[in-house]
Amino acid sequence: MFLFAVTAVVLCFLKLSFNWIVVVIALILFFRIITIKDRSFFCAWVVFVLFSLYMVSMWQKKIDAQSIESKILISQQHCEIYPDQWQIDGDLLKFPATWIEGKQIVQFSYKFKSKNEKNLFLENKKTAIFLFSGEIKQPDSFTNENQFDYRQFLRSKNIANTVYISDLKEVENYQNNLRKSSLLSFIHNIRKYLIDYFGKIQQPLSGYCQLLLIGYYDSDFNGQIDIINKLGLLYLFSLSGMHVFYIIIAIRWLFTKLHVSDEICSFVLLLVLPLYLIIGGSSASLVRAVMMSWLIIANQSIFKTKLSGITAESCVLITNLYLCPGIIFSMGAQLSYLLTFILLINKEKGPVYLGLKLTIYSIPIVLWNTYEWNWLTAFLSIGIIPFFEWLIIPAVIIGSTIPILTFFCNKILVGFTAIFNFLSSLPFTWNYGKPPLFFVVFWSILFLLLERKKGRYKLFLYILISFILCAIIIRYPLNEQVIYFDIGQGDSTLIVEKFNKKITLIDTGGKISFNNEEWRKRESKTTGETIIANYLLSKGISEIDNLFLTHQDTDHVGNFPTFSKKIKIDNLFVPDGMEKLASFVIRLNNSAVKKENVHPISTVKVKRIGLFKILHPFGQGNGENKDSITVTFKLSGVSFIISGDLDQAGEKEVIKKNKLLKADILKTGHHGSKTSTAKEYVEQLKPKFAIISAGRNNRYGHPNVETLETLNGYHVPYVNTAEVGMIKILPTGNHEVKVETLLKGNGVIK
Repeated sequence: MFLFAVTAVVLCFLKLSFNWIVVVIALILFFRIITIKDRSFFCAWVVFVLFSLYMVSMWQKKIDAQSIESKILISQQHCEIYPDQWQIDGDLLKFPATWIEGKQIVQFSYKFKSKNEKNLFLENKKTAIFLFSGEIKQPDSFTNENQFDYRQFLRSKNIANTVYISDLKEVENYQNNLRKSSLLSFIHNIRKYLIDYFGKIQQPLSGYCQLLLIGYYDSDFNGQIDIINKLGLLYLFSLSGMHVFYIIIAIRWLFTKLHVSDEICSFVLLLVLPLYLIIGGSSASLVRAVMMSWLIIANQSIFKTKLSGITAESCVLITNLYLCPGIIFSMGAQLSYLLTFILLINKEKGPVYLGLKLTIYSIPIVLWNTYEWNWLTAFLSIGIIPFFEWLIIPAVIIGSTIPILTFFCNKILVGFTAIFNFLSSLPFTWNYGKPPLFFVVFWSILFLLLERKKGRYKLFLYILISFILCAIIIRYPLNEQVIYFDIGQGDSTLIVEKFNKKITLIDTGGKISFNNEEWRKRESKTTGETIIANYLLSKGISEIDNLFLTHQDTDHVGNFPTFSKKIKIDNLFVPDGMEKLASFVIRLNNSAVKKENVHPISTVKVKRIGLFKILHPFGQGNGENKDSITVTFKLSGVSFIISGDLDQAGEKEVIKKNKLLKADILKTGHHGSKTSTAKEYVEQLKPKFAIISAGRNNRYGHPNVETLETLNGYHVPYVNTAEVGMIKILPTGNHEVKVETLLKGNGVIK
């Protein structure tokens, strides 16, 4: 008890979150159980955990000290850009680089001013010094539940700030230009050459070469990565350091044929491996594989003793925690270190046993990060590692180094890709949802306890029961809720009935593009995929009953096609007449929704759809703002109203035809624009609370001062997604609700 008390005090002193304290105490308790007779090992493990947490704490303080909360203008600064680091998407350039004056690595972004400027960058093959001006600040964090945390992602790479460049130009004669000829710059230039070289090879060999050999993700290969991820075999790439084994074998074979001594060969490997670490992209899995191999070779060469794999992995992990503690937040690092450990302690087992074990241990981490599991994973894992190790990796290495065999190796990978494409198309993917952290830790502990021979049947029973219990908790919520996504300058509202009986989405958001030139178009994922669909999947929801598209504007329907490919839509409702518009037909054809599932509605055609009463439109229109669908509904006695971008004239017509209409929660029309939220509308509805969905620093000035004055004049409190992020309304009965906002806490409205 004394040890646990001391541990808890230390954790609190480090100012770690309650979740961290729970995880550490649970793990210490676990190791206390399995090492009851080996107190020295247990104490050593506790010291290691506390050391790791101390390093994470110090790292967080260092990153926080470097972070710049408010935007600061900087000008005439210099950065060194490696040619293999930048990513170009349409007119957007992104790259991590050293800010020379600031003496730190920063994530830069720059919008090309012309096609010629973009082409000049594409043609650049060497490290260069650039002069820039722009704004620097820490990256934005997530504003929706379970949204990708870009800030944490950059911090895991020791990057605290981002710079939005307004002006960028290469410096011809700069006093630090000698850095161009440095060894590090030379290696990055080689990596750029290899990226371009592999890029000229036919797909899919090109993508596999870039990914496995130099750790480069090409946008043309993203589809194949998604397929492998869908099959639950992402750990193959987390263990992709296997090709380091082949590099070592190849070098030793070559030196043997040249009659070079083993000592010289080991010396060369000790030099080559760190260089390859940079060329290979320095991913977490590659760092682990290279450093483990380097330690084993160095120990054997210098001390003439054999270093065990587990000892080498432990040393590498401690070193990485010292240099970059943020790696513990990376899914790739988690899988790489955990599954390598499992391989090492089970190296004498057969492929069937080993494949099943790797599958089991990867489940908690995969579910925590992707929310899905494929039932084929267990079967594929039995034979995939030997197949991957003895066929795929050799095909990649041989195909990229021996041109005469490139065509043959590519055919092997074409067949491999075709098999995986077919398997991923089978309906074996189960959307489980995101389990609470407690369950992730609990499962990991139980899996480790399976290494003991005693009580295995009980452990399997505990695992099965906990998986079922967790699935029920995720997929059958006890509370009804209405969720207003922070979708930027757009609208998207989710209505979830108790136990997920019915799921309804009103609008999908979308980004208005003012760039029509082909070279400016970007291929990045939409917020419909990264925010809305991601949230639904994290809650175990892969299908919705109803989708209302209030009108044709892109900021309400632009995400619809991509969203529909992630989440199945049973019924799609649009304002009467909108289904005939060419813009909507194009979106519908690009979506996964069938034409027969589209239902044009108006108050003339339908009065009610489930719990939703249709208030507008009154007849056929063109899907414009004035034709917006307006609905009202009740959850646990609390009434809501949502009206898209309906203008004030339309609002007045709605209350004129519905004289008894009231609403406890008002979703202000048109993002708080002065064209909506008429005084008469608010006066009759008598809302107790209002929601505004608007983008940060939007060009339209939403929400408008007149709208805010109207709400204040009728004493209606309000929140804006631009200020508080995602807003969740939980009806508690008797016209009362609990309001939860992601960024600024919770409250109760009576």
